[in-house]
Amino acid sequence: MNVPDMGAGGMDDMSSEGGGDFGGAPADELPEGVKKEIITEAASDAWRKPKKGDEVFVHYVGTLESDGSEFDSSRARNKPFNFVLGQGSVIKGWDVGVATMKKGELAKFTLSPDFAYGAAGSPPKIPENATLVFEIELLSWTSQDDLFNDGSVIKACVTEGSGWKKPKAGDEVQISFKANAETASKVDCSTKDYIVGTDSFGPFQEMVTKALEDMKKGEKCELKCTSEYVAKLKEKDAASVPEGTETVTLELHEIYEVSDVSFGKDKTLMKKQIKEGDGYDKPKDGNKIILKAISAVDGAGVAIPGFSEKTLEFVLGNGDVCDALEFAVPEMKKQEQALLTCSKPQQCADAKLGLADLKCDKVVLTLQLDEFEKGKDTWSMSEDEKIAHGEARKAAAANVFKAGRMELALKSYKGVIDLFNYIDNFKEENKTTANTLKRTCELNRAACLVKIGDWEGGRKACSTVLKDDSTNVKALFRRATCLKAMGEIQDALKDCKAILEQDKANADARRMIPELKELQKKEDKKSQNMFGNMMKALGTFKTPPPQEAKKVVDDDDFDDDMGGEDEDEPMPENGKEGEKAENGKDDEKAGDKPEDKPDEKVAEKAE
Repeated sequence: MNVPDMGAGGMDDMSSEGGGDFGGAPADELPEGVKKEIITEAASDAWRKPKKGDEVFVHYVGTLESDGSEFDSSRARNKPFNFVLGQGSVIKGWDVGVATMKKGELAKFTLSPDFAYGAAGSPPKIPENATLVFEIELLSWTSQDDLFNDGSVIKACVTEGSGWKKPKAGDEVQISFKANAETASKVDCSTKDYIVGTDSFGPFQEMVTKALEDMKKGEKCELKCTSEYVAKLKEKDAASVPEGTETVTLELHEIYEVSDVSFGKDKTLMKKQIKEGDGYDKPKDGNKIILKAISAVDGAGVAIPGFSEKTLEFVLGNGDVCDALEFAVPEMKKQEQALLTCSKPQQCADAKLGLADLKCDKVVLTLQLDEFEKGKDTWSMSEDEKIAHGEARKAAAANVFKAGRMELALKSYKGVIDLFNYIDNFKEENKTTANTLKRTCELNRAACLVKIGDWEGGRKACSTVLKDDSTNVKALFRRATCLKAMGEIQDALKDCKAILEQDKANADARRMIPELKELQKKEDKKSQNMFGNMMKALGTFKTPPPQEAKKVVDDDDFDDDMGGEDEDEPMPENGKEGEKAENGKDDEKAGDKPEDKPDEKVAEKAE
């Protein structure tokens, strides 16, 4: 049997130091309950020991001390066993014992039950309270400190970093770099903003990128290079590699968190964290915000006229500030400082900041979230509190919709919809109210999508409403508007006819039907012309001389059953105009007959 609880962990690299600081405790410092006897010493030049986090490869044979019977052996399987040292992936005695070994060493470890399988054992082969004996040979290990797993560059930590984040390719960081402690190099830098993986350090580029991938914020390290590796660096660019280069110094000052906070995730609004905030909480719609706007510059770094540093106090999600701030603040923590780069300047237009009339192509704001009043988390709200919160957010969304701020309205409507995703345990009265709110916000969300020309999104939103309310006139008409724009004429006609089945006087549906039929005629004519051109082309084709046909299947094997197309149903002829969309009335009143308004107005009306 395989040794239980000894599954292999993830791969790490090779250690650069040995003994006291990096290795495990010497044999005479092993805890009571772990006894070690060296059977075969390691070679004299094998002085290093694995450290916590290294992936070790061993052969072992396990026996019971009580009777000497063998219960497991990697040698019998002829396959070394590997695990990550110090991660608890094996029994405690292994983590403690293997940390004292050197490469090539063979040792016998006697482990008391506390360092093996405890009082319970591991039936059927390991009985209760069993003392175990392992013969272990340390074959090799891989440590993250050997950058390229070939000994050419060894990374030694001088100052430990903090946190858990490590940069990856494409991340933006701030670093210091020194190629040689005694001599200057043209690639040296005291502090530099750098995108990991880009070419900024000449021949040292590969080394820097690889080292950064395993560094934490605040970490300082030395990269010790072999003479052969330095020679290769000089072959690439001798001018950048000072004479006597052996140890390169690298320090990671900051890991910038860069995130796309734009509504459409199209990178038109990018937030770069330049000072980490406190804790984990971030503000949500309805929270009171205190935000400091520190500076505003254009894409060239020139201060924008009219701007002055100001502290803003507002309720998030109510449209009190420009869209750029409304979308960025929910992604900030208290006391965080960030650069907000906006490539759609109109999203930063805000008279409160002196930015009412922007003429630049790009705006870069420096912001600091001083404080926010954290409201009650929605997961901790009672049913009644959720209903009240949903009503308030729906009203705020309607206000920003009327102000023509469609993206912010979409964000707010979606927030209400998500609030009521799980209402199975609500009381019936609250469940009905929640469903009505959800349906209304989905319908108004469709109106926003129609307004910004997201036809596919609008169609899906309307279909969601119609799934539970198949006769909702507004959903049918808005979906027909989307289908018309998408060129799906027949489906749009079906929706218009469904409206007229309920309200023969609906002016908007009756007005759209002739438009749809005219569009269909144009499509038909286009298809006829294309077909005619194909026939003309075929007429000029020279037919090759006939050849004897090869029979592939019997005539009886063909199915001659072909169906025809259904004809459209007759369209109601008479009726009066309009779809009602009174100001102040919610979309849930879908049964009301609409007033006479242009179809685009009906499509965009939000309550």
